[in-house]
Amino acid sequence: MDRAIATSGVVVVAIDLRLSEEAPYPASVQDANYGVRWLKSRVAEWNGDASRIGVYGSSSGGHIAQLLAMRPDDPRYNAIPLPAAPRVDAKVAYVATRSPISDTYARFQQAERMKREAMIENNRIYFNPWETIHEGNPQELLERREAVSLVPMLIMQGALDDNVLPAVQEKFSAAYRAAGGMCELSLFEGCEHEWVAKPGPQTERAREMVKEFIARQLKNG
Repeated sequence: MDRAIATSGVVVVAIDLRLSEEAPYPASVQDANYGVRWLKSRVAEWNGDASRIGVYGSSSGGHIAQLLAMRPDDPRYNAIPLPAAPRVDAKVAYVATRSPISDTYARFQQAERMKREAMIENNRIYFNPWETIHEGNPQELLERREAVSLVPMLIMQGALDDNVLPAVQEKFSAAYRAAGGMCELSLFEGCEHEWVAKPGPQTERAREMVKEFIARQLKNG
């Protein structure tokens, strides 16, 4: 996906994030937040515009992308200092996602229903203490009516996904729009959770959809 986006003339920077077994929430969101600030401080070197930076994330990366976009000024997420540019913020202009974990607790409940022990264990490792599964839940942020940033968002969702159910994304996108944000939700028929890992018409459709979404945001911005 990164390469596909880059072919449209967009500067793409892929960053590594700590995983659940390396550090619990919010470490991965802190890494992403730092990555955005670092990129903003350097993007002029690549003829980029710091005010037009967006993020893309898939699955758990989509969860991180949503939190990053919705809480750009959260002091917990801004915890890693950037001495070279201390006044640069982590605000982004848009967020694109594929199968994001928009409701962390609903995904955990689904893992229990499907008896996916590895996923259940990874959730307990990542959300430690356990109540952070609710604190860091994009759906619950909206339900609590937190003061969040509502940048334009794209959600691409496989219709056959039994990891994050399509109904979860429908509920989230409706709540996001009700809060005043713009959220595009597109279902991909016949596709499961990781459909973009395999070449095919639906993968090409996803790549084109992301490129078109980004192009619209850059034009509108």
